[in-house]
Amino acid sequence: MNFRSKLFKVLSCVFETNKQFTLSEVYQISEGPMSYYYPNNNTIRASIRENLQQLRDEGFLTFVDNKGTYSFT
Repeated sequence: MNFRSKLFKVLSCVFETNKQFTLSEVYQISEGPMSYYYPNNNTIRASIRENLQQLRDEGFLTFVDNKGTYSFT
């Protein structure tokens, strides 16, 4: 399972009841699990941002504003 699919699973479980979430919330929730799955990755936050952008581009997420707010589509 790749980084993006793991991140998406973490997001899906944690934000199941919330339609919107911030990048800061994603960091708080997912940095620990992602560090566990990828112990040699020193750029977890950059990987999280990149994967959120990919999920947005694929239509799973919408970028709401310039303050780091996303929503599930």
